[in-house]
Amino acid sequence: MIERCRETGLPEAEFKLTDGFVTVIRRKAGKAFETVGGKITPEATPEVRLLRALSGEMTRQQLQTALNLKDDEHFRKGYLLSALEAELIEMTIPGKPRSSKQKYRLTEKGKQILNQDI
Repeated sequence: MIERCRETGLPEAEFKLTDGFVTVIRRKAGKAFETVGGKITPEATPEVRLLRALSGEMTRQQLQTALNLKDDEHFRKGYLLSALEAELIEMTIPGKPRSSKQKYRLTEKGKQILNQDI
């Protein structure tokens, strides 16, 4: 796992034993991705939840609906901007972030996070 972290440019994972489970904490762009017993926890981070919900190219509203989030500002700050800053997703029209035709898709980094066997 340490080798995979190095290959993808992630800081090395931290390991801890809690209640008989091995918890792995992986950090990226100031956020922690946690795994328990070898699986990413369902509520690991907003970014991971967003990556799992993203299918192909989706609008902001489609993503927000897929995540069942009602508060626009919470979604924008807690999910969308975090994933964009961590370069896990990208805009389909980067020169026009407020375009009504704007959609989002996974980056290679985002695909790597989803495809990891941790």
